[in-house]
Amino acid sequence: MRNLLIMRQLLFLVAVMGALAIGRAEEPTALKTNSMAIGLPGTLEIVTPAGWTVTQTNLNLADKPMTYELWDEHKTVGIRFYIRWDGFGGKAIKPNAKEMARIVDNVVTAQWMPIAVEPTFKLEPLKGPAVTGVYARITDRTWSPVVLNTFPNVTEGMFRCGSIWGNFNVLSTGKDGPGFKSALKVLESLRRTKP
Repeated sequence: MRNLLIMRQLLFLVAVMGALAIGRAEEPTALKTNSMAIGLPGTLEIVTPAGWTVTQTNLNLADKPMTYELWDEHKTVGIRFYIRWDGFGGKAIKPNAKEMARIVDNVVTAQWMPIAVEPTFKLEPLKGPAVTGVYARITDRTWSPVVLNTFPNVTEGMFRCGSIWGNFNVLSTGKDGPGFKSALKVLESLRRTKP
């Protein structure tokens, strides 16, 4: 009889702990708003989970876009931004949705398809309250887990947020896994504020 009572208490305790764990899993992730200052064209704001970091980088690209990297706290998913704006570099460059789709298609075809697992790719729309764009996802067949800071899945895309636009890469360990989905939510949160 005593063993039965102890067993019931243990089952009750396990049930309570399970209910608490389910409740904890449903708690929303803390979010923070990060800024990417561009200067006169404005500032890009982006909402990320609290553990993400945003760093301005210098990749020494020929046209000298503003470059930023965002990484999750475990460095399992990252987003690289190459930011430009209407009239960037004193040129009348203002790509529309059709031109961005053509550019992404050309980049993926030339740069990524020679090393892609997939025989084809599709362009997917990026749409948030204040951002539009297009992207394509591929899996790198040359990827090796022994090479540090590399990722098997790459997303190539372009975005427009008001007069600010550019291209981006999502680097992740799953083509459609939680890391990519988290990065997509971050991308969808992009918005431009004036300086």
